[in-house]
Amino acid sequence: MKVVTTQSRRLAPSIPTPVQGITPESPANHDIPLPDPGPKTAGRREYFDPTRRHTSPLTTYPERTLGHRKGQRRTRPFFLALLFSLSVFILTACVGDLDPDGGWAAPVVDGDHVYIGAKDGRITRLALNEDGRFDNAWGFPAAGADTLGPLYGTPRVDGDRVFGATYDCDNLDCEAIVFGASVGTGQELWRFERQTQVVGAVAVAGDTVLFGTAQIDDEFDNDPGIAGAAGYLYAIDTSTALAPTVLWRVATADAVWGTPVIFDDVAYFGDLGGVFHAVSLGGSNGDAGSEIWTFKAGGAIVAEPLIADGKVYFGDFSDNFYALDIAAREAAGPGSHPLSAGEWSFDSDGWFWATPLIHDNVLYVGTLNGKFYALDPVTGSQLWEEPGEVDGQIVGRAAVFEETGKGPALAVPSGSDNIGAFMASNGSELNGFITDGGVKADLLVEGAVLYAHTTGDDLIRFKISDHGRISCVDAETGAAC
Repeated sequence: MKVVTTQSRRLAPSIPTPVQGITPESPANHDIPLPDPGPKTAGRREYFDPTRRHTSPLTTYPERTLGHRKGQRRTRPFFLALLFSLSVFILTACVGDLDPDGGWAAPVVDGDHVYIGAKDGRITRLALNEDGRFDNAWGFPAAGADTLGPLYGTPRVDGDRVFGATYDCDNLDCEAIVFGASVGTGQELWRFERQTQVVGAVAVAGDTVLFGTAQIDDEFDNDPGIAGAAGYLYAIDTSTALAPTVLWRVATADAVWGTPVIFDDVAYFGDLGGVFHAVSLGGSNGDAGSEIWTFKAGGAIVAEPLIADGKVYFGDFSDNFYALDIAAREAAGPGSHPLSAGEWSFDSDGWFWATPLIHDNVLYVGTLNGKFYALDPVTGSQLWEEPGEVDGQIVGRAAVFEETGKGPALAVPSGSDNIGAFMASNGSELNGFITDGGVKADLLVEGAVLYAHTTGDDLIRFKISDHGRISCVDAETGAAC
């Protein structure tokens, strides 16, 4: 693998036939070559065009919990119409099963509880203590009530409120709901609905809630800003008990699947057209909703970015991982500029979905072909002789833990089975954590316990000391696994 700096840049991918009015000259109109298909498909060359919008060919889906809202149609078994384009599913033949069957929301610690978003859209919690008892008296919605639809993004807990986003589809008719609920009672505080898809988690800044969307499929779209765009970053005001109002929205050239990150009154996020955005939330950074700068990556961006030491780190679907200097980009002003001094891109052999993490001045990130890299965050060079590897795609973020008698180590989720473990110092493999199922959610280490939410909707607690199970409960009901 090589690091591409300002002196050496990889050739741009080939340009396909124009799609949906996008010209060959458009920076969004690039084909992305798939990773090496391996022995099953040797010699085959396939492409993912991030500008296309396709229907998912899924045949089995998680179903919404029954009991339906008044006036609401009964939905068919859930199908995720936009989360993966047809070509992303072609990818499964190359790098394993990435079938989006739920269970992607990570456990979150707040106060004395661990909160979890179950795959049917219910948010539940358990005690943050040795017992880890499931709180049967709390849940949103309450037990027996209809959920708002399948939830993929991790819930956000902020003070006395918990926020989330769901969406459900009946064929191509999709409805997204962004909601707020009380941490004290679990009761709904408000909801915001649009005919679209919200795949990532929300970001919260005081009473402002941000989230990305696909196209708004509503002929009566009266929200501020440009109508008819392929995607948006929305900012809504939740300061009153009334339904939230739209403060502003930023139109994007393609859908926004990822989760925005807020830092110093700026929202950072990517879109499927391969454009990374920095948008002002107001104050010294300019008018709220104004674009500060953009960067054109080599492929679609779905990963949640990481902000650290004045840089923003993220990967894309063209096998590239980037480090951009925030101050330099702000100084350069609006528009997209090539890599400059102090910035780099790392050329791997897999697509990036997982959010990176930095520990002891080392950046760790995994790819959809199961490779796990340790990089120098300043230069982008590899620090392990060989990357770690798990048997499945790495979609969730890894977690740091202390391996007994050896030192810091990384727990790495596998989308197919079990959790890998590697020494932080050199990448040597350790005994992993047995989940008997895939994990596509970020891992959580709290104290001496590792928490993992599986695609089967189990929430498993492991002892860090010996990697053994402490408990396993159904994330929706609390029943023992």
